[in-house]
Amino acid sequence: MYFEEKGDEYIVAAARQMTLQDRILQIDHIQARRFAKLSGPALEIATEGIIRHLRACARMDVNPDASAVREIIDDALNGRRVFAETSNDLLAA
Repeated sequence: MYFEEKGDEYIVAAARQMTLQDRILQIDHIQARRFAKLSGPALEIATEGIIRHLRACARMDVNPDASAVREIIDDALNGRRVFAETSNDLLAA
């Protein structure tokens, strides 16, 4: 899977297109149910965090971690944006 950020949009190259909800369902069905219940700012925070996690996993060629997705959703429910720094973040500063 390949991710590329273009402004506010993400370009994803995959064998077939799937929603973020479907991708989370592949990782862990419990977290997929929790993600489906989110709305408003919590949904935006969780979406951004999970996309970043999936991009990092694709870059390192490892499987996404269900516990990481759980932590991202927990942090989103508490209104926290917690991300690891990426090389793109360092260049933007």
